[in-house]
Amino acid sequence: MNETGTSTVVWTLRRSARTRRLWITVQRDGSVVVTAPHREPLPAIERFVREKAAWIARTVAHVARYKDDVLLPRDRRSYLRHRETARAIVHGWLAKYAPLVGLPYGRVFIKNLRRNWGSCSEAGNLNFNYKLALLPERLSEYVVLHELCHLAHFDHSPAFWKLVVRLMPDAKLRRKEMRKYHA
Repeated sequence: MNETGTSTVVWTLRRSARTRRLWITVQRDGSVVVTAPHREPLPAIERFVREKAAWIARTVAHVARYKDDVLLPRDRRSYLRHRETARAIVHGWLAKYAPLVGLPYGRVFIKNLRRNWGSCSEAGNLNFNYKLALLPERLSEYVVLHELCHLAHFDHSPAFWKLVVRLMPDAKLRRKEMRKYHA
């Protein structure tokens, strides 16, 4: 690995036999790694980094803003390891809150969702991210209640939020806490 500076962007070069194109990654610590094919000439790599300097600066700033956030694993092994724990957690909260919402739900699915913590289909099926098993208990409780409330209000209308807050008075605080966890 060579460390190179181009146009005020400090970056580390990583050569790879498997990559076929130039690739820039901004790490969680804000460092920049450029991955390049073995035969890519250094001047072409430096030109590429100069062309992407604005994107790199924006991305480094974005990463710095969220540096204290919690990134949870996305790999299949983690999904398989935590899926049943998440299922047990979800069913526990459903048993507590479904009678309070007063509407029946359909099937419950535990998935490896990339962006969402949960969703509710119009058929009443509930989908939850397996990463609920990795959250603090109070936040997984919030997610399950949130999706259950969608059975009554299939939107984020004032009536929906009124129901959520009636059943969980500190829901707004929990929702705010959720922002530091990334599915």
